Amino acid sequence: MKRLDELANLVLRDLSRDEAARSPTVSYLPADYEGYVEILIADGSGMACGFTVNASASDHDVLYVLADKIPDAYVELYAVGLPAVPGTHRPAVPTITNDVVVWTDPNNDDGWSCPVGEYP
Repeated sequence: MKRLDELANLVLRDLSRDEAARSPTVSYLPADYEGYVEILIADGSGMACGFTVNASASDHDVLYVLADKIPDAYVELYAVGLPAVPGTHRPAVPTITNDVVVWTDPNNDDGWSCPVGEYP
């Protein structure tokens, strides 16, 4: 699960940048016969949100799923929608550009984007 943990931490680093108090734990249930791993994101109270990811997929594809699903869990746990597009209150969304998973502005007002794990 080290690979999944490293990829999940890229997303969590972007979400937790401004709030050190928000440090959810991530746990993994073993892969099922089709290769899907259940990931649970839990806060300090024990409340958790979960989803599955195909652990046999490429890092690129797994990171995209994590960047799509972890922010949803973060909203459920902490009632915040981060990361925000700089200078706005809009949450950024993950997209794949030139085989890189990046956060982008859903309105694409100024073309802002940054790689997942490198949110300013």
